[in-house]
Amino acid sequence: MDDKKIREIKGKIEDYKRFGFILLSLSIFMFLGIIIPNDVPLTGNYVEYMMVGTVLSLVMALIFHRKAMRYRNQLDNEELGQ
Repeated sequence: MDDKKIREIKGKIEDYKRFGFILLSLSIFMFLGIIIPNDVPLTGNYVEYMMVGTVLSLVMALIFHRKAMRYRNQLDNEELGQ
């Protein structure tokens, strides 16, 4: 595998890890926004929307993490094959 392809795969790994960590931190902040009590009465489906957003963020973080690990395994296999 040429050097350009290796750099491209390493860039994808870094990007997917970064996206995963950003989504993980977003889901943590959204969950904390739900469990920390406040003085404003919650109207409508605020809690349900926040929980759905939290779960979706966690699922997307997991997907990005798995993609990064798949590219990492591909990179390791290519480097061992040379």
